Amino acid sequence: MKVLRWAAVLLFFCGSAAFATQSFSQPRLGIFLSKASYHQDWETSQLAGHGWVGVANLAGLPYDTLFVEEMPSERELARYSALVFAQASLADDATYAQLVARLRGYLAAGHSVVVDGPLAVKDEKGNARDHQGLDDLLGVNYKGPQGESGYRIRVRSNDHFVTQTFAPAQFLTPALASALEILEPRSGSVLLVSTDGEKSFPYLSCSQPGKGRVVLVSDFGTSAGAGTFFRNDPPQVAYANQLWNALIRAVQWAAYGDIDVPFPAPQVTNANLTAIVRFDGDNSGELQYQLKTLHFLTGVAEDTGVVPLYTWVSSFVKRAGWDKLAPLGKHLEELGGEIGTHSKFHNIDREMTPERWKEELDGSIQEIEENMRAQGYPIRKIQSMINPGDTIPMGDYDEVARRFSFYMTHGLEQSVPVGFGNMTWFTGTNKDFVVLENSPHPDYQWFYDPTWSYTTAQITANEEAIFDHMFHNIGRGVIFNEMWHDYSISSMPVHEGKEKRIINANNFPFYEAMKTKFGTLPVYCPEPQELAQKVRAMAQWNYSWKATDDLVEMQLDLSSLRRADTAESVGGMGIRIENTRKYIQSVTIDGRPHPAFDNQLLILPNLSQGKHTIVVRLGATSAGAARLTYISKQMTEATPTTGGLAFQVKTKTKARFAVAAPWSAIALQADAQEFDENDGQIKGFVRSDRRIEIAKIELPGFRITRANARVIAIKEGARLLSLRLAPGTGSQLELRAERPLAKVTLGGQNILFRATERGYALELPSFAQETELILRF
Repeated sequence: MKVLRWAAVLLFFCGSAAFATQSFSQPRLGIFLSKASYHQDWETSQLAGHGWVGVANLAGLPYDTLFVEEMPSERELARYSALVFAQASLADDATYAQLVARLRGYLAAGHSVVVDGPLAVKDEKGNARDHQGLDDLLGVNYKGPQGESGYRIRVRSNDHFVTQTFAPAQFLTPALASALEILEPRSGSVLLVSTDGEKSFPYLSCSQPGKGRVVLVSDFGTSAGAGTFFRNDPPQVAYANQLWNALIRAVQWAAYGDIDVPFPAPQVTNANLTAIVRFDGDNSGELQYQLKTLHFLTGVAEDTGVVPLYTWVSSFVKRAGWDKLAPLGKHLEELGGEIGTHSKFHNIDREMTPERWKEELDGSIQEIEENMRAQGYPIRKIQSMINPGDTIPMGDYDEVARRFSFYMTHGLEQSVPVGFGNMTWFTGTNKDFVVLENSPHPDYQWFYDPTWSYTTAQITANEEAIFDHMFHNIGRGVIFNEMWHDYSISSMPVHEGKEKRIINANNFPFYEAMKTKFGTLPVYCPEPQELAQKVRAMAQWNYSWKATDDLVEMQLDLSSLRRADTAESVGGMGIRIENTRKYIQSVTIDGRPHPAFDNQLLILPNLSQGKHTIVVRLGATSAGAARLTYISKQMTEATPTTGGLAFQVKTKTKARFAVAAPWSAIALQADAQEFDENDGQIKGFVRSDRRIEIAKIELPGFRITRANARVIAIKEGARLLSLRLAPGTGSQLELRAERPLAKVTLGGQNILFRATERGYALELPSFAQETELILRF
């Protein structure tokens, strides 16, 4: 699976030119952990595994999760463009010998290896071994732990694909929490260093021994916290950590090598950030806490479109009353949220037995489903779980994966704040298991942990900064699923004995601030099972591509998806065109025009479980065509129309959209819309499944600048525009036009209007049937 280059003559529009073409067939990462390392230090293995799967997703590269003890054959390894070894320092002698043999052939065939931390330097019991053979193969010298807290990661050279987007000597990270195990390359380029300003040690290097490529990383997935966004140690401020972007480019370089054409990088959604509420119902028995939380999260869903995975500790709910909570839980499901479990007794620990797992998990599923049904509010089968109490070690994932396909965990976010993916380590035959690490930081820590101490205002400012960093600087659809609790939303008093920390009387402004972030930034708002399916697609599908400077052709193959229903959820995912400053001009999917793209990202519709050809043409300026540039919910299709375009939205609550149109237009069937003067786009939303059509208006200078009336159809005449409106109450409409507005009628009755600085404003009376609003100019 090498990049192929040749000269080709391509015809473009009116002429022809020769361009260098590059192509790649089925890129895929193999991400390896060591069972021996896991059994000695499970937290570090879990940190590293979750973190590197997060990097793979952000880089848009499909992946498999594997163990070094189960090293694939040479033939099977050949399907991977690069192998990532994540904190795999221990291996038995047989595994070590196989590693040397397999990697020798693998690198000689022109593939790549990424090594995070020492690789197989000790046996399975932690005893030192002679590892010179593997070191020679990788071109590495191990320098042991170097530096200390206070060191930071800095750019040493930006003369490489991995670092070319950074400034020379730019700091990427805050201060580290501890020393790093330094991997010193024997050749190649040191691109990043760990430094205190006086001493420096290699942090990330790239080399090309023979035909292969090697990336050495001196401890990413460890408690040293090179990737942290916020650490509860001085200076205790949120930091816009850019190391993630370097690691994304490092695995892309490992997969593709030196590349000078645009290439496609899928992302889990079309937005910069994907938001979902993770709700842990620790106080499921406290009625007032539950009522406040359920009403608040219902409002979040209705006002922003962001829905929760809402989980109960099932045995506690009886005290609050199933009769009181069941209808509210069902309503959340009707808005696109999901009811899951937070266990039966909130008592999962390191001493679990098969009987206790059955009681905590199977018992909880049965209790929730039966009680919801008994109250007359049956819910979908429970498929999701949120980790209760302490972090469940990965070695127990088989117990979770055999019962649930979607799982949210926590406990590692200070060191590795991004970790989500289709992870199959320790899951047995359950290969569709999706894990989401908690986004930093849990409300429990912010407000209740005795070792943390912040005011509500400080907490809010720090979390807003983390959110903004993830949205603006990480992007690529990164998932935000911060842990929220009923007791914290309800501002439960701090327990006795924790007075040493700052005690906040009111936590709620924090949640209101996060709700505002959800509603004001263009985020994607999936349903929980939809998100799980999108994450599976990122790992399991295959694609190939070829590209020139002005054209990218991608073959997206969904036939490798293990579940037939996964393809039904790809609508709303994105494909970013990397490594170019040019703009998307047009997109076709299977030969048909697809008017759903921004400057450098296209929005996928739902696709069948087969192979699809996507062609993207690029140009020097932003495209002039009408197109959908953002959608917050699942888009099943987008098609051009005679007068503009149409797209189908699938949603149970608020779904936002943005459309770039080079001419005056109205969004038909939108529940509300406005024209954004800043970016010249039509923005609006709907609250149910809808086919939205962007209809061109010929009337000179006409714009609906803001409206909450639903326009069903339009008809133009000489100095006249007729809008057919759906029934409405309290409808308002603001507009502008080059010609003065002379008269307005609604259903034949005159309507008063007033002139404003931006044009004209109308307040419409209530009407119970579809009605014609006629504007005369």
